[in-house]
Amino acid sequence: MKQSKQPSNFLRFLGYVRPYSGYIVLAAFGGCVKFLVPLAVPKILQHLIDGVFANPDLTAAGKSRLVFLYLGGLGAVFLFFWAPLTYVRHYYAGKAGNRSVFDLRVDLYYRVLRMSASFFNRHKSGEIVSRLINDIALAQNLVGTALTNVWMDAAAITVILVIIFNMHVKMSLVALTVFPIYLYFFRKLGREVRASSYEVQKETAVLSGSVSERISGSQVIHAFTKELSERKHFYRDSRSLYARTMQTVYFQSLNMAISGVLTQLAPLLVIAYGGRLVINQEITIGQLVAFMLYLNPLYIPLQRFSELNAIFANSMAALDRIFEILDEKPEVVDNPGAVILKSVEGRVEFDRVRFSYKPKEPVLSGVSFSVLPGQRVALVGPSGSGKSTLVSLLPRFYDVEAGSISIDGHDLRTIQVKSLRRHIGMVLQDPVLFSGSIRENILYGNPEAGWEEMVAASRAANAYDFVSELPEGFETDVGERGNFLSGGQKQRLTIARAFLKDPKILVLDEPTSALDAESEQLIKEALERLMVNRTTFIIAHRLSTVSNVDFILVLYRGRIVESGRHEELLRNRGLYHSLYNQQFGYLPPEAEESDNGKAGVAGMA
Repeated sequence: MKQSKQPSNFLRFLGYVRPYSGYIVLAAFGGCVKFLVPLAVPKILQHLIDGVFANPDLTAAGKSRLVFLYLGGLGAVFLFFWAPLTYVRHYYAGKAGNRSVFDLRVDLYYRVLRMSASFFNRHKSGEIVSRLINDIALAQNLVGTALTNVWMDAAAITVILVIIFNMHVKMSLVALTVFPIYLYFFRKLGREVRASSYEVQKETAVLSGSVSERISGSQVIHAFTKELSERKHFYRDSRSLYARTMQTVYFQSLNMAISGVLTQLAPLLVIAYGGRLVINQEITIGQLVAFMLYLNPLYIPLQRFSELNAIFANSMAALDRIFEILDEKPEVVDNPGAVILKSVEGRVEFDRVRFSYKPKEPVLSGVSFSVLPGQRVALVGPSGSGKSTLVSLLPRFYDVEAGSISIDGHDLRTIQVKSLRRHIGMVLQDPVLFSGSIRENILYGNPEAGWEEMVAASRAANAYDFVSELPEGFETDVGERGNFLSGGQKQRLTIARAFLKDPKILVLDEPTSALDAESEQLIKEALERLMVNRTTFIIAHRLSTVSNVDFILVLYRGRIVESGRHEELLRNRGLYHSLYNQQFGYLPPEAEESDNGKAGVAGMA
């Protein structure tokens, strides 16, 4: 477990609780009343035993009248005072807890959304969800239970101690003989519970990430008949979590057992000592009975403190994990004085760009090129050559390590991130849709667009016809990740979304791959419309799709090794020539027209 920051994290969490301190006060007041009002019962019982039942001067009718008076009055207090304030205690404790963690969850979610791409490379989606859901729920217990019960129990213990010490000092000291032992185990076991709770929550996040990954890839599991091996994998991870959880349960159970036995032994000591006092007529039977009745509300808060100790430990471990995320700074942020890019022509320049995901393992090295407004440039090369990384630098998903990237002469690092990304559209190989209607997914590109604009975008993307044939039209639910639609339908909706965004710079990551011929043709037509008057970067794995671009950049091991038009690169007989030959198994006529004897980097493929 990493070095704990609990004091600071606890105080920071109180910052989320502070706006609802009024609810905490109401809950604490209601709790105090809930536990203080019953403290009148032992005193009333003592008076009934010594002053009514054992009073020879009272008649039977008089005794009955006093019993009815005392008990009736006490019942009225419980009904009209105690019950409403008990409701107040639980309702406002719940409201304070839920409102506090609502604000914390929103801040955490917003921080996650603002994280750079490297954050999502390090953390599985299920692990992030675990912090947003499971850890936040544990933090809620700190408000709903711990912060309100502490005041309630502290008030109850204080009042009871005052009462019993006024009743009999020595008998009170006997009742408190177990306190030092109790406090020792309270502190010792609390540290153990806190440490083990942190590990449980960490392993829960790991398991959540693994399960989320497997569920999203369920088709692959079925295709390779890996259900049994995945079951074994899940069993192994679950058993590890079970072992960690049982370690926490062990310390919590030990904590409860020790506090329980200590609070059960103390009344026996009081009975032994108090019984001797009754025998010696130093106190009355009513006093001993009343004193014994006060021990239960004295020790119940002590036992509850043991429970609160575990709750506090669990909650603080959760807060540590929550604030780990809140303390992590996005790598890509607006620099001081960053400008708002109001309009874009689309001129893009890479100047000696270097980038790496890991130290001393460059993915791009010395990449330089320029693209004029409206030009189409294709990025080709073997897998791992840096194509996807290059286009990821355009919207500043990552920042360059050296060199610079500029749009219309503005270094990307001098532009506000939100302003920059507003002018860049992306159509990816794996179309991403969100649960909801077709309308909501298209309008994701521009929520302010009207109905006519949305329809026009869907027509331009060749999506209108299939959407209009659906029973609910644009209100049709697409399902999780758009699973209710075909691949071609999903891709056309992402293109419609891009039309609505109307960016000046466009990134296409092989959007027609893995589609049937009809869908591919429809999407190609839509993309041709989308690319008009836009600077376009096309990541191409199939070289047949890049023959009509303005120029091609051929990447190998993070460097541009060739550039030019399709026919020119074929005649150069370099890496592009080699890749083309590998894909098609033959050379087009234009490649045979001239043999300059240039092997180039063909051997590198």
